Amino acid sequence: MRMVTDDALIIGLMDFRENDRIVTFFSRDHGRISGVARGARRSVKRFGGALELFSRLVLNFIPAEGLVTVHDVDPVTIYPNIRATLEGIAHAGYACELVAALAPERMANQRLFRLLAAYLEQLDRYPANRSDRHFFEINLLNILGYRPPLESCCRCGDRLGDKGGGWSGGDEGRICCPRCGRGGARLGGEAIAGLLQSLAIGRFGQVVFPERALAEVGTYLEAFIADHLQRPLKSLAFLRLSP
Repeated sequence: MRMVTDDALIIGLMDFRENDRIVTFFSRDHGRISGVARGARRSVKRFGGALELFSRLVLNFIPAEGLVTVHDVDPVTIYPNIRATLEGIAHAGYACELVAALAPERMANQRLFRLLAAYLEQLDRYPANRSDRHFFEINLLNILGYRPPLESCCRCGDRLGDKGGGWSGGDEGRICCPRCGRGGARLGGEAIAGLLQSLAIGRFGQVVFPERALAEVGTYLEAFIADHLQRPLKSLAFLRLSP
């Protein structure tokens, strides 16, 4: 059978049988795929230490309708600086689990591949922070077609702007201006501006949410993302231990 080669990031791992592993990758040209790495728990020659969560590698696999067969890998980087801190591990693990949960199986999305790779590179170079996390989240939602409605009031259509608005869980992230809606959680003007700026700017580290906006953005995005998931993310509990 023909061998396929692709750039990939590991977004999920699970031990399988006595010596194997099931590995989930997000690849540049094939999207989210899962495969069996036979002997991965004991084979140093074929896999070495490359099969680790959020590692980047060149993947050689044999296609199949179900699980592909991972033949071998050529490691690019394990992002060693991420693994040096609890905060880095928490943020990288969350990003990978989010991609694994939301990205359609076997549907190539090079924009999403670049976003995840860029976020891991950012975490490897700089300390993890909530502004970069929210930059990743809002851009991931946009790329996958889940962009929340941020510009205008869901009732009257007026621009939200500096006044911001309120929202309630389970309402598809719709925001009401102060005139049309009361109660619920608040997403202020600075928070909305930061999210819109994150969508307009293509680089991590360029958007810094004011401290007072971080909690609002975090609450809003967490609820919005949860509405599109089939099950809660295990990494969130770990992530909440970090800044």
